[in-house]
Amino acid sequence: MAPPRAGAGAVLLVVVALLFVDAAAAAGGGMKMATHGEGANLKASPGASAPPAAGGSAEQFRGKARLPSFAAPRRYELFLRPDLVACTFSGSVAISVAVSAPTRFLVLNALDLSVNRASIRFQALAPTEVVFFKDDGVLVLGFAKQLPLGEGVLKMDFTGILNDQMRGFYRSKYQYKGKERNMAVTQFESVDARRCFPCWDEPAFKAKFKLTLEVPSELVALSNMPVANATFAGPIKTVHYQESPPMSTYLVAIVVGLFEYVEGMTTKGTRVRVYTQIGKSNQGKFALDVGVKSLNLYKDYFDTPFPLPKLDMVAIPDFAAGAMENYGLVTYREVALLFDDKSSSASSKQSVAITVAHELAHQWFGNLVTMEWWTHLWLNEGFATWMSHLAVDSFFPQWNIWAQFLDRTTTALRLDSLEASHPIEVEIHHASEVDQIFDAISYDKGASVIRMLQSYLGAERFQKAMASYMKKYAYSNAKTEDLWAVLEKETGEPVKDLMTTWTKQKGYPVINAKIKGNDIEIEQAQFLLDGSSGSGMWIVPLTSRCGAYDTEKKLLLKLKREKLVIGSQCGDRKKGGNFWTKLNIDGTGFYRVKYDDELAAALQNALETKKLSLMDKIGIVDDLYALSIARQQTFASLLHLLYGYRGEADYSVLSHINTVTTSIAKISADATPALAGDIKQLLIKILLSPAEKLGWDPKKGESHLDVMLRPLLLTALVQLGHGKTINEGVRRFNIFTRDRGTSLLPPDTRKAAYLAVMQNVSSSNRSGYDALRKIYKESAEGEERLQVLGILSSCRDKGIVLESLNLIFTSEVRNQDAYILLRGIQPEAREISWNWLKENWELISKTFAGSLITDFVETIVPLFTSNEKAAEISKFFATRTKPGFERTLKQSLENVRISARWAEGIRSEPGLAQTVRELLAKP
Repeated sequence: MAPPRAGAGAVLLVVVALLFVDAAAAAGGGMKMATHGEGANLKASPGASAPPAAGGSAEQFRGKARLPSFAAPRRYELFLRPDLVACTFSGSVAISVAVSAPTRFLVLNALDLSVNRASIRFQALAPTEVVFFKDDGVLVLGFAKQLPLGEGVLKMDFTGILNDQMRGFYRSKYQYKGKERNMAVTQFESVDARRCFPCWDEPAFKAKFKLTLEVPSELVALSNMPVANATFAGPIKTVHYQESPPMSTYLVAIVVGLFEYVEGMTTKGTRVRVYTQIGKSNQGKFALDVGVKSLNLYKDYFDTPFPLPKLDMVAIPDFAAGAMENYGLVTYREVALLFDDKSSSASSKQSVAITVAHELAHQWFGNLVTMEWWTHLWLNEGFATWMSHLAVDSFFPQWNIWAQFLDRTTTALRLDSLEASHPIEVEIHHASEVDQIFDAISYDKGASVIRMLQSYLGAERFQKAMASYMKKYAYSNAKTEDLWAVLEKETGEPVKDLMTTWTKQKGYPVINAKIKGNDIEIEQAQFLLDGSSGSGMWIVPLTSRCGAYDTEKKLLLKLKREKLVIGSQCGDRKKGGNFWTKLNIDGTGFYRVKYDDELAAALQNALETKKLSLMDKIGIVDDLYALSIARQQTFASLLHLLYGYRGEADYSVLSHINTVTTSIAKISADATPALAGDIKQLLIKILLSPAEKLGWDPKKGESHLDVMLRPLLLTALVQLGHGKTINEGVRRFNIFTRDRGTSLLPPDTRKAAYLAVMQNVSSSNRSGYDALRKIYKESAEGEERLQVLGILSSCRDKGIVLESLNLIFTSEVRNQDAYILLRGIQPEAREISWNWLKENWELISKTFAGSLITDFVETIVPLFTSNEKAAEISKFFATRTKPGFERTLKQSLENVRISARWAEGIRSEPGLAQTVRELLAKP
């Protein structure tokens, strides 16, 4: 699953509490039933002196990280009846439960459900206690005597609400023939199956599922497995599905609505379909093609066939995450699955391919073999991220996707250089903590250390070991250590010792390289962006090349210090020109490198004489950028290096250069306002040549990467205030407003034109803003609407920014898309946006549930660059922090303090103005 964006809506805990209490009162018969919040006190039941599993009170199960293991589900028979008009559902479940130790309790999960007390039976036994710990989402059933060992069936009936939170069992709205309709959708990862039916809602409790749905006859009803049979009774049909193989609850899925589909078949005869809203099925053809190819590739890579008879992929209008890998029924945001040759951009095409390949990799890594607990989430997400790039590189080698993969590595390096980062394997102590770890550490660092390990072991050995792992743990659960054990057995390498240093501690090293005689002395130290020193030590697979790319040295650095011998192939140091040494070849290692002055100068020369690979060009600028932020290298040295990229024409490299130049423009405005204008002109000088070469208009036969590069550069120039680019963007936009079919503004370059228009918008000159709002309202294309939404707040005018931000609270903006509008906020509007956030925090907290609320924090807070503002923000949230965004807040505040320290360093750097003038004066 892509990092989730939870939906909105009030949690129904009060309602649930009342329903439980009412049921208890009606039941009578000496049965205890309670809903417990903070400070609840239960009296001990008879037999309290017995061991906890056998006796004691229900209170023993409150606040635990995990459910007890003395009873486990083996099979679910689940019946659900969604009402798409009333937006409610009713259901019943019969769970085959294996009791393995003496107990009088059954402890499972339920949340936001009203359970009918009178219906609860385990075999013929009715519970004497039904206790619900709402903060834990736990339902405790206490019985009068110990339960018989072995397998029995637990039954109960329940009702719930099809919520607007985009989690659990929820409703999504769509238009059909001009009228708004509801569809019913599930999203259970990470811990929300309990919002749909009572269950053992943890990954390790795998079980088989036999589902039955009762729905309106005209609707399509999908689940994980194919339909076994369906019966019709007038306007209602009852759909029975085939029984699933063992799987975790978070992978169960249901979708009910009006759809059409396109269909394909794998080489082994697995049926693959892409379901869309009526009239959009043609937009599913590209995803279908990638999906079929992915299943074929993964079958061969893992030497294990796809285990289900069908795979469906469905585009959902309201969807919190990017996509979700439900077994056999993968759900997506519409923009993550649909592609139209005429109205979609090249970047959208690539994004769809990566997302589909990611979710289908999960069908093996995650679904067939599942993490034992959320601590091992990275086994799912890191591998799916890495595998998706492996697949897309196979399908579209011209995209050079591994160079683009470094976007993910550098994103993870930035997050992992914070004190508030976390290890890849992070302890989870409560269900409320899980959503926070769906981040760049689990996904991108996870994928990056897998790439590092594969590079160290070799592709063939790694693949063989992966196939063995898949076969050994199929239909079961695994921990990180299980993977290391298989890899060690298959390769004979010390994988556990090596990789434990990368997964069980946060952070990573910077390798300091100094030339001394005929050696390069290397020393590792933990790298932190705040400039402090950490105590971490790693076993580092070092790679190096010198003078050319035909030879590569490898060294497993186990100590703090080591030496590399320089060979004659590195070039003649005295002659200068041919001598250079590069560590961490093609960025396969998850670490940074700091070179001494001589090595750095030689690398800059190698860069300017075009001797470095694309990925090494990315690596050296990203390392120096990070070292400059940490004040381990000067700001001037970063500008000097950037100037060496002025003739660069590759998309992947310039994408990273753009990230760095954007950051430099923002920090210089605060650090040295008098020099900020000249620095922007220098950055424009670096980017202008390739932008002018590409121009605004697409060229026949140009590459996919050039098509993506054009909007990247045009947008960058607009943001830097390049007048000619802004004026041309406005000119083309004005033509576009009169003729939406004009070839002057194809989908790829519209964002740059939209942003150009916003540079001149104000409360007294809002015609461009109103025109953009009109496009947003009228467009039927999801990508087009999101492009507009993403720039509506990109304005310096207070009134326009506030008007745009307040759209979040209207029906114009789906809750899932709020973050897109937030990300358009410019530093000039940060104070306005922060005041808006404070004034509306109570409404935001009520409207946006789960991890979606983190977007408000991580988009607005890091815009600031002063310790005083960090203190103010920290004070505001002191009484408002929730577990769902606590880690994000700490990371955002740390970034503010790091920016403040960087700005201070820039202000005090001698000779900076002279450096900028000299670079501007260069030809």
